[in-house]
Amino acid sequence: MSPFFAAIFLLGLCLANAVNFKTVYQWDKFDYVWPTGGDISIGQMKQNFKPEDVDLQYMAVFGERLFLSLRIKSGIPATLVSLPTSGMSTAPPKLAPFPSWDLHKLDKCDTIQRAYGMEVDADGRLWVLDNGSGNCNSKLWIFDLLNNDTTERVHKFPDIIVSYSTAAWMHDIALDKTSDDYLAYITDSFSEHIIVYSRKTDKSWSVETPERKWQYLALSPNRESLYLIGSIGSKELYSVSVPELKNGGGRAAVKFIGEFSRGPFRMLIDNANILYAAFYGQNYISKWNISQPFREQRFHEIEDYGADRPLTFALDTNGTLWMTERSGFYSEKRHKLLKAAVGARSQ
Repeated sequence: MSPFFAAIFLLGLCLANAVNFKTVYQWDKFDYVWPTGGDISIGQMKQNFKPEDVDLQYMAVFGERLFLSLRIKSGIPATLVSLPTSGMSTAPPKLAPFPSWDLHKLDKCDTIQRAYGMEVDADGRLWVLDNGSGNCNSKLWIFDLLNNDTTERVHKFPDIIVSYSTAAWMHDIALDKTSDDYLAYITDSFSEHIIVYSRKTDKSWSVETPERKWQYLALSPNRESLYLIGSIGSKELYSVSVPELKNGGGRAAVKFIGEFSRGPFRMLIDNANILYAAFYGQNYISKWNISQPFREQRFHEIEDYGADRPLTFALDTNGTLWMTERSGFYSEKRHKLLKAAVGARSQ
């Protein structure tokens, strides 16, 4: 085959595999759904809020709602928010603190302080990691989305699991539905372990991974392997056997899988064994079929970006991949919410 026809053939393959993303919303700047009333603290929150400080972290989708965690900054009044996935208005929606403003009070330890990784389980519960504040310990929140967003449980991690005397920072969470329980696997970027939580017993434990600290993770559909990325900027992908994590304490051996072209900051795996990864300071998402030898493939690329973490994404149960794109710098930052049918569902 001539080089010309080979190029045409490869282009055809790329186009055949291309995913058609549709823009749902576009924001020149974000705003909150502010509480009503004459409370002086409301006016102070509005005055301190700077739209350019909104930095999207993690995403989850359930039904007709999308949930986002925001990086904590001095003018950000709520770090866990929700948006409708569609609406009658052409104007983009405002950020609604989830589940309400009452659960967002700085340094009030029975409220949400620093929302981070999150996931929705198959029974309509939203699980959210909360890294606390200077005065408040780290927690795991579980909200029942099918029962008026009520707080089903708040698990406060023992100091032996998430240390408060030394540095601790939970990043990511993956949920494992067993025959009689839900288990959550959680990364702590300051410690050489993986945290495991059982909803049935309301207990948590840690499994050591000596000389390895983790930030991002994704669970295989067969629930046999947990895929892991280490420190910020690390390109190396590892896996650990899930049965080794269920025994409560002890150690687990990790296995090297392969090396990405750049360091990922977000991963997920759909029910068709496709792992998606977004990368620090890069304008694309890659994918890899975990049932095959490791080979990174370009999945989606954006033209313009201006952030160290310009993309975040989540799958819903209908085979739709939801994604935010961020472009521009500082006061010129713009955000988009996009969606595309990928033919595979969240697990």
